[in-house]
Amino acid sequence: MNNEQGHKISQQRFMQIRVDFVKHVDDIRSFLDYAVPSGLLTKAHENRIMSERNPDDQTRQLHDYIYKKLPYDSDKLMSALKESKHFKIFDLLDEVTVYPMKNKQHGRVVLINNLEFDDESTYKKRLGSEKDVEGITELFKAFNFDIRPHSNKTAEEMRRIIEEAASESTASEDCFVMFLMSHGTVGNIIGTDGKELSYSTINTILEDSPQLKDKPKLIYVNTCQASSEKEVVEQYFGVADLHVTFATVPENFAYRSKKKGSLFIISLLKVYENNKSKCDISSLSVKINAQVSKECNEISKDQVSSCHSTLKRNVILRATD
Repeated sequence: MNNEQGHKISQQRFMQIRVDFVKHVDDIRSFLDYAVPSGLLTKAHENRIMSERNPDDQTRQLHDYIYKKLPYDSDKLMSALKESKHFKIFDLLDEVTVYPMKNKQHGRVVLINNLEFDDESTYKKRLGSEKDVEGITELFKAFNFDIRPHSNKTAEEMRRIIEEAASESTASEDCFVMFLMSHGTVGNIIGTDGKELSYSTINTILEDSPQLKDKPKLIYVNTCQASSEKEVVEQYFGVADLHVTFATVPENFAYRSKKKGSLFIISLLKVYENNKSKCDISSLSVKINAQVSKECNEISKDQVSSCHSTLKRNVILRATD
């Protein structure tokens, strides 16, 4: 389905979102500025709507008029919603291809950042990762997420944090986001105690959580995937409705600047910032890969980011600041 044309919204579907429509169409004049010239509504409709004194009554009257024009004028409706920046209703009606983001607070960002490690000779201090935390926090607040930061955690503490966050996710949260930033080996994240938390363990936590079922889950793994002397058992992310972005590929390193932060996070933030009005997670993965390559070329390093996705629809984030 194309976001510009090809929509077919039934009267039944439009009636199902009536409460949300009245709640979220908060700039009715702007909507009418696009709906009337397009032919979705007439000037007589506009006059009748604006004669209502109560804003909610205006929106209810608007809903009633549009209802009668569906499904034939679906494209005109979607165009007016988009142009007047009523994105919550746009996404609700487009939810065949987009996960709905209908709550004011879309969910939580579990942000785990390990900076210091017990064995400093083996795992050096991850200087610059503080910049990563600052950038992620600012961006995802603009995307209407609640940021839950956690610093310097052992492997077991990381497991517990992820388990608790998965179990605490509520129906009022549209999306689950997690950043895992530490040292790493192939298929594992390193805790401050030097012990490993495997991807497969994290996957099991997500898979076993009924609270996360059918909910889009975005995971960003900002670690090296260094070779390990241990035998690598199959360790993976395979739960449904999941999009995982890795800073690097197996048996490779992820680079970081002590002053600017990690090249992967720098790249991700640049790409998402440049698309804040419509951050399409899946389609922007290619741009993140390209930006990582560009950042690496500037410092003569070689790093390839990658992603794995089991999403059934698109995840669209929009900044409101």
